[in-house]
Order: sequence, then structure tokens, then C-alpha cells
Amino acid sequence: MKSRNKITILAAALSLVLLAGCTSAESPAQATPSPEPVVTAAPLPEVTPTPAAEAKTLDYDEIRSIEVHTAIPKIPAIGYYTMSKDGLWGLMRADGTELLPCTYESPVSSCGSHWIWSLQEPMDWEQFDEISLQLTESGDGALCPGHGGSGDEFYYNLDSPGRDQSAIDLSALRYYAMNTPGTTMPMPEEKWADYGGILPVFSAHEEGEEGDPKFPGEPVTDENGTVWWYICQDGSALYVPGAKQALWFFEESLAPVELDGSWAYLDRDGNLVTEAKYSPIWGTESMDGSSQPCYAACLRNGYAAVCRDGLWGLLDSSGVAVLPCENQGVAWEGTHLWVKNNDVWQEMPLPG
Repeated sequence: MKSRNKITILAAALSLVLLAGCTSAESPAQATPSPEPVVTAAPLPEVTPTPAAEAKTLDYDEIRSIEVHTAIPKIPAIGYYTMSKDGLWGLMRADGTELLPCTYESPVSSCGSHWIWSLQEPMDWEQFDEISLQLTESGDGALCPGHGGSGDEFYYNLDSPGRDQSAIDLSALRYYAMNTPGTTMPMPEEKWADYGGILPVFSAHEEGEEGDPKFPGEPVTDENGTVWWYICQDGSALYVPGAKQALWFFEESLAPVELDGSWAYLDRDGNLVTEAKYSPIWGTESMDGSSQPCYAACLRNGYAAVCRDGLWGLLDSSGVAVLPCENQGVAWEGTHLWVKNNDVWQEMPLPG
């Protein structure tokens, strides 16, 4: 299987067409907040505000969204966080209940069905199984013992026989099932519903090799250096010149887009509603033990945690910072909001 941590996009031949796709993306200086109402992802649990008198406090160094390795780009988990203390990582429920202590050298992630976390070497498999069983009995999953897996990846096939050089052709949209061997196929209808009807994609020539007959090759950039864009279910496109990465809309109003190392937020009409001014706050660059964040937050239940110049805030579905970037930390995965100040995390109600 061919895997990539960074994937890319758009052939130069499509540049002019995509600029007139769903709608052309405004420059950040011209963009205005979208008046659209909040679009909430259906699978998310209902948010119950926490009364101030009942708010919990935690003393972790960092609380971060968990990356689920079931797609490229990665998917943020709902209902759980990975948290760190003195450079080591653990797992907690979103309500602050610790499930795995901060002993792992990398942020806890998920293969989609298990938590990726281990004991300090040498591995004690009997203890590993005991901890995994405890998680299962509490209804919090299990530890990953190591196994094969699969995931979703979407790209625009530059070698598609029916591809029109002057227009978006949905028949050139490919779904790559990242398993062993990987499989390229036409877009399954049900995948649109899974990801909200707008997919982050890149352009690539289709390649093959022994044991893995078809897969997307290296991404093709356009004349603006753009490597990611979006294809909509109706066959139109959202295109942001210079985009180096694009994340998921799901059923939300906005999605994060990376421009020159900083992140902006894009609405479902292709307009940038913020400047590219936010830092990556979750995910990791690789599976080599690095804990460096590489993604901005996707909106969940209408909000996203954001970081600017080392200070944190909370963005709403119109692109407005309802909590200004004035805090030591903010964590929001869709159900529980945590805010850090004076070196203490406190569970907080949503603004308003």
C-alpha cells in the first residue's frame, strides 16, 4: 500500500475552470463572515452546558483532539481527548475522566476501532490485555494490538478516459480504499453522506505497482502552488489559490484550509471567512513518534478551537472568535469545552 502524510491537488489545466466553480474564493482581506445558520453534524451527541458550580478542573499540560487513522486527511474523534503531562500522553473522556495515564511518548490516536497507546518498553502483554479489557468493560473501546487496516482517500484522476480538460467531471473523482492491497474505484454514493457532500481532494495521475495495481501517484500542483481543493456532490468545485491542505466540512458550515503554513476557514460557497492566521493544533506530521500538530480544528457542533500567536480561542460557525485568542489553551471536540488559564484547565459552558 502506498501511504502519504501530505497529499496534493489540482492540475494547471483546471485552474481557470475551478476559479468559477461553486464560487470563486475571496481573498482573506475581502472575506466577510457567512450569515448561514449553524449546520450541525447529525451523529454528534447533544451538548449539555456544564453549570459553573459543577465545573471540573484538570492540571494537564495539553488537551488535544484525537486523530483517527480512517481517512486522509485524518478524522478528529468525538467524545475523547488525548492529554499530556511532562511530555507524555494519555487518554480521557471528553468530560475529564482519565482512562489511560500520561505514560505514552506520542499523543494517543485511534485506528478506527482501537486506541493506539502502549506501556513503556519492554511491553508487558499480560498487563496490556488487562488494561484493554478494563477499557472494554467501561464501554471505552480497547487497545490496538497491531493489525491491518483501511481508510478513505479521494483524488481527481488526471488519466480518466472521460475527463474533460475544461470542466469538472465527477467520473474522474476516485475513491482510494487504503488497505492491503489498496484499491481505486469510482466514487461510492454512500461516501458523500459520510463526509457531508463536499470532499477535500487532490489531483494525481493514476499509477500501479506489483501487489497494489492502482493508486494515486504524487499530487500535481497548479500554477499557484495549490495542492488541495474540494469537489461538491453536484459536480461543482471549491478552489482556494495557494491551498496546501484542506480538511473536512462534515455537515458543518466551515472547513479549515492551510495557506502558507497558517490556517483559514472556508464556507460551503468557497468564501474565506477568516484570514490565514491560525496555527495547527492537533494531529501529527508522521507516525514516527513526533507529537508536532499539523492540522487546524474541524468544526464540530458549530465550533472549533483555534490558536494564534500561542494564545487560544473558540471560533463559531460564522468565523467569529466567540472566545478571543487570549487563553493558555482551549479544547473542543464537539461535546465538552475546556479552557486553560493560570496553568489549570477548567470545563466551561459554551459562550452564550
